[in-house]
Amino acid sequence: MSESERVEPWWQELGPKWEPSTARKPPVVTIDIHSHVQVPRAADLAKPHFRPEFDPRMQVQPEESTRYNRELRTTIADKFTDIDSRIADMDLQGVDRQVLSIVPPQYHYWLDDEVGPRSCRLQNDEIAAMVAARPDRFVGMANLPMDHPEAAAEELRRAHEELGFNGFQLGADVNGGDLDDSRFDPVWETASELGLLAILHPHGWTEPRRMDDYYLINLVCMPLASTVAVSRMILGGVFERFNDLRMLVVHGGGYLPFYFARTDHGYRVRPEARRHISKPPSEYLHQLYFDTTVFRPEDVEYLVREFGADRVLMGTDYPFDMGPTDPLGFLAGVRMTEQERNLVVGGNAARLLRIDSEESVS
Repeated sequence: MSESERVEPWWQELGPKWEPSTARKPPVVTIDIHSHVQVPRAADLAKPHFRPEFDPRMQVQPEESTRYNRELRTTIADKFTDIDSRIADMDLQGVDRQVLSIVPPQYHYWLDDEVGPRSCRLQNDEIAAMVAARPDRFVGMANLPMDHPEAAAEELRRAHEELGFNGFQLGADVNGGDLDDSRFDPVWETASELGLLAILHPHGWTEPRRMDDYYLINLVCMPLASTVAVSRMILGGVFERFNDLRMLVVHGGGYLPFYFARTDHGYRVRPEARRHISKPPSEYLHQLYFDTTVFRPEDVEYLVREFGADRVLMGTDYPFDMGPTDPLGFLAGVRMTEQERNLVVGGNAARLLRIDSEESVS
């Protein structure tokens, strides 16, 4: 290995570390709504079909970030696939159950209408196998071939009826296409009919100009992508047409929950903002759910106060470094009642995903 290829000590020092939680575990089943797994066999299936232009998000990432991510992933690679490694970290965190969703780079939306559904089916079956190995610790979320909406709706129904999944994860765009496009209606219709939870998790930003330094492609663009996606879904009438659609937006929902008054003002004074909806945008926003990956206790307090404790769920982004390694310790600094805390740390996830929260954890 050359000098330039060696992992320098400071790369390792900046990586996430899981240690015993600083907080007392609440007297309820704790559920992490936001964690990720990889399915190597699906990645192998997709790899021969990939071309760099399929993923513009990666084209502006500087070598510094590329190198760091590559070295960091080697230190946490087992945590994406190994059940025992994950459970060991969960025990340190005081997390009883993780909700397992695919890593966003493995959405593979650019696959064609034959390979795409195959890849998702393989991923969902593998996630189901992880859940089956430890059903007391894991809950599965489906990945869907979103660029092929009819196939996505079919796979969503299969994942629910055959694998027992009560939700799915999707990106904030589909190959650069926006989620307010009516072609995605079969997915929303199926999710609404079956009462399934959609977790919106961005995979970077497709318009990367001016975002090529300082890791802005993640620091700013992840919440920005969610903000744009949710704004378009609201103003495009998705939640007007599918009033029963349940959606959780990670990273605290992006920027929109903290600045929706401007969009409401636009609804009052601009005809463009009223074209597809019959009430102020914030009324649809208040139907959504948000996780706690926001890094400031005051921001969780705001989400609970503005949207209600029944719409805020504990999330960690495990095992990535852009999330808290001690989620209960972080939430211990949030001012809320015991009843609100119990909802946030597990009660809401149990309700939305139909998890038996009375079942003991071993």
